[in-house]
Amino acid sequence: MDIVKAAIKVSQHQPTILIEEDTDLLIPLLYYAEANNKGLYFRSEKTTIPKVYNTSEIIQVLGSDMRSQLFIHFVTGCDTTRIFSVGKRSVFQKLVNGDSTIKTCANALLLPNLPNSVIEELRSKAMAVMFGGKSIDSLASLRYNILIKKIVSSK
Repeated sequence: MDIVKAAIKVSQHQPTILIEEDTDLLIPLLYYAEANNKGLYFRSEKTTIPKVYNTSEIIQVLGSDMRSQLFIHFVTGCDTTRIFSVGKRSVFQKLVNGDSTIKTCANALLLPNLPNSVIEELRSKAMAVMFGGKSIDSLASLRYNILIKKIVSSK
């Protein structure tokens, strides 16, 4: 996070590009970016052709959904989701396309003082949708089905 804070600070005085191999820093960069910057960009070098993102344009497109980005970063930033082929991009697309479950869970999880039981229920609903099911589906059964498909396709 120090590199994100430094990039944001420098962008108040001059155009700034944060170069990172993975897009993990893009979400906090977008969330904490200040509107009056001189130009704040993110360059991902994960692919053979580097991509440069203009943070102001992304923030403008996302509008009020920007607050949901920390939720996406939190929920998808672990091996639990990666082994099931669920990444930030797919959840981000669901948010941009207006998936009501993802939006509702993301906004609710930003509320202060939620009981742990509510947080767990919201997380389970969001993850069920992330894994291609419905918010009422069992997370365990969705994970099982995904793993079975991977095993069958690897033979």
